Amino acid sequence: MNNSIPSGIGQKVTVLGLGESGYLSALELKRLGFDVFATDKSDTQVLRERVIALGQKGIQAECGKHSFGRVESADWVLISPGIPPHSEIYQALLKWKKPVYSEIEAASWFCSSEKIIAVTGSCGKTTTVTLIKQILEMAGKHVVLCGNIGNPWIGELEKIKPDSWVVLEVSSFQLKHCRFFKPHIGVLLNIHANHLDWHPTLQDYANSKLKIFQNMTPSDWALFQEEDEKNYGPIPSHAQKHYLHFDSNESLLESAARQVSEISDVSVEIPRRIFHSFQGLEHRLEKFLEKDGIQFVNDSKSTAPASLSYALSRYPDKSIVLITGGRVKTPSFMECFPTLKQKAKKIIVIGEARELMLREWKELNPVPAETLEQACQMSMKAAVSGDVILFSPACSSFDMFKSYVDRGNQFKQIILSLNAIR
Repeated sequence: MNNSIPSGIGQKVTVLGLGESGYLSALELKRLGFDVFATDKSDTQVLRERVIALGQKGIQAECGKHSFGRVESADWVLISPGIPPHSEIYQALLKWKKPVYSEIEAASWFCSSEKIIAVTGSCGKTTTVTLIKQILEMAGKHVVLCGNIGNPWIGELEKIKPDSWVVLEVSSFQLKHCRFFKPHIGVLLNIHANHLDWHPTLQDYANSKLKIFQNMTPSDWALFQEEDEKNYGPIPSHAQKHYLHFDSNESLLESAARQVSEISDVSVEIPRRIFHSFQGLEHRLEKFLEKDGIQFVNDSKSTAPASLSYALSRYPDKSIVLITGGRVKTPSFMECFPTLKQKAKKIIVIGEARELMLREWKELNPVPAETLEQACQMSMKAAVSGDVILFSPACSSFDMFKSYVDRGNQFKQIILSLNAIR
């Protein structure tokens, strides 16, 4: 066993949830010598295949139920981000006073490198960690990018060497169940209302974000916005604290990546070159088509009102035909209202959020659509040369789609098909 395992951590662990992070956690913990039991309440073909695969590795696993007795008998529990605090199994863990950790926390016990850069925030995380990775790689460093971006840290441990730089995207769900996790550089980009279908209050959400700094020492670095410290602080850290500051013509995300590169002793010329050549990310303000003077932009990765506001701010006033909506994660969309009023010429709403958006934005005359295809058809009738058709949902995708990737791909496919027959 690794010497960095906190004292009191027992050998018997239950992994709750068999999504990608839970599945890889079960495999890695077994490899490291733990007695692992894995369980998922859902029952799908993918989960059944994972249960079989784990069994072939000597790991007892189940799906379609939680065997509460087995869970209670564990020394500790590794919990997947998809299991919310209001769920029956989570409430049972509280009753049993069972130690609960996230995959991020467990991975930190076994990581051979201390060069860990962790980025969290309500929006902008994925773009920021991607920029940081490209900057460090251009500077000749070995970089492993992982975490909430799609490949769990625990599944990358064998690739990481003592001199590797680990660039982590971390979510509030993961941070809530961290106790000893400590990055060398921690970045909190912003805090806006988000995931309030999971967190009981906005302050609980903010407190989870702030845990990124809680174990830092004076040799570590904490980067955050002054506004967030005033609204949600104080910052719980002994680290060197610095506000995220901006050079002219820099976005918040570029500012964060540049400050991380300065701390990492990277030449100032490298970030400039990366920012100049950066093409952006798929599904994040992705301009995938321009036809008849109309720009078509896929921003399916927008899953919160703050992301929608940011997307709207990137375009001229009254130039946007907006398609938005999905599964609601926040109690209100009114923080978008001023920017919508300034930027949008037409608003089309879809999904479970339709009624709330129609009610809150009534003054702006939003119109409902039954399907994404219908919304796309309506947007193309409304747009003229010089306009932007922007798909920025401000909601999760799970009311109508498998994921934000599936949602964005469907949007692009529909638009391309409609343009082909036009």
